[in-house]
Amino acid sequence: MTKINILKEAEKIKKSFNPFQLVDVDNFHVFLGLFDGDYRKHRHPYDEFFYVISGLVELVMDRETIALKPGEAFLVPKNTWHKSAAQKKALVMLFEKQGLQSEFA
Repeated sequence: MTKINILKEAEKIKKSFNPFQLVDVDNFHVFLGLFDGDYRKHRHPYDEFFYVISGLVELVMDRETIALKPGEAFLVPKNTWHKSAAQKKALVMLFEKQGLQSEFA
């Protein structure tokens, strides 16, 4: 395995909310995602972990909204309805179980 330059890999992302698969860790994918605007409300049968590298991201859930800035992270528990939003471009690292399916509201 070679060293990974996260910011250089992020340059490959050309479209918002279209995550780039960075690496697999056992039964999990590690993605880099460019967030810009609002994504659709959805949920998953597995947990999803968000780590903000740059920019500001909001995770909107039924009962709360979590604001994340660079260096902050949040675990969205499985089966929790959520959507992400970023008023300006944000770079996010996502950890998801392989085969993760999304159910949209």
